[in-house]
Amino acid sequence: MVDSLKNRFHDLSLRWIYSACCHSRSQLYKWEKATLDRKERTPKVLDEELVENTARVIGDFPHFGGVKGQAYLLYHGIGFIGQKAYDGIKKKVGNVLIQEVSRRDLPRTSNTYEHIRPEGIGEIWAEDFTHLVVDHVRFKVAILIDVFNQYILGWSMSRRATEGLVAIPVGQALRINGGKPPAKFLLEDNGTQYISESHQQLLKAHEIVSRNIPACRPQYNGSVECGGKELKNLFYNVWERLERNGTDKEKSLDERVHLALGETVHLSNFQVPRPALGGVTPADVHLGLQEQRQKEIARYREEQVVKKTSKPLSRPIWDVIKQGVQAELMSTKEVVTKLAFFGMRPLRRIAKINQEVWGN
Repeated sequence: MVDSLKNRFHDLSLRWIYSACCHSRSQLYKWEKATLDRKERTPKVLDEELVENTARVIGDFPHFGGVKGQAYLLYHGIGFIGQKAYDGIKKKVGNVLIQEVSRRDLPRTSNTYEHIRPEGIGEIWAEDFTHLVVDHVRFKVAILIDVFNQYILGWSMSRRATEGLVAIPVGQALRINGGKPPAKFLLEDNGTQYISESHQQLLKAHEIVSRNIPACRPQYNGSVECGGKELKNLFYNVWERLERNGTDKEKSLDERVHLALGETVHLSNFQVPRPALGGVTPADVHLGLQEQRQKEIARYREEQVVKKTSKPLSRPIWDVIKQGVQAELMSTKEVVTKLAFFGMRPLRRIAKINQEVWGN
């Protein structure tokens, strides 16, 4: 390594070469003097079922990275995989989706704020709008979350952002919280619906102290912005799966979107673990089950670590991954939607996809 760098950069001293490398200077010196042999690390053999389960999780939630993917597998007890191995399989899943797309006929496309961190559940709530684009239609979604654990306390959707739309999540949050307001305050921006007289009267009637931040400034309301982004990431995958399965085809578009959002909120609260919460879900924290679930996950992880060496794959790894993803069963639009999460700005790409005319 050192010799190759010296040949490429004649003017650089060894000191600068050493400092630019990720290895220690002593280790590089030993390699240069041939007093230390570089040991080739043999890759760990992965169990076939684990590879298939991992590919299935990536197919369901392609926005997961290695940390969140590992946490999901551990939380649901379907295997333990290293984060690097997870990312390696994710690259292969991306290639599977690319292959699937390539063999299909694609249609033509037509002020400062003082941040206060909550120390427990129910101290600070936050509400905001996000939007979804489905079949040419732009839906507004109002959500209200508990900032401490990202638990979605209330949500509502409509084609228009009205004062009544933002009132629904408040009512849902109060019912979940036994009628009690947040202990400190409710964080909201200066959007027209939030500063309206009717909404402010609703908050005062339930003794909710509101704290306003500048509108269209996501850096001031990062908690609910991240919650909205995660909701959208999950929704588009849930929506395409339900559309592929033909769920509730007889219902209107608004009804189907409402049902898909309900399932998405359930997934976000009860199924998808958050590394920031110690590998458990927002619901586990909300219901006081955090320590119990963490002990169960730790015990399961130890069992997987000491597990006997996996048997060699009986099939080529590509066949195992394809079986896990099952991309051939997806509609063309679902394949392209999932593939968008393997590139930059996936939600913008998906919004554009949903503004086009697509066939199944």
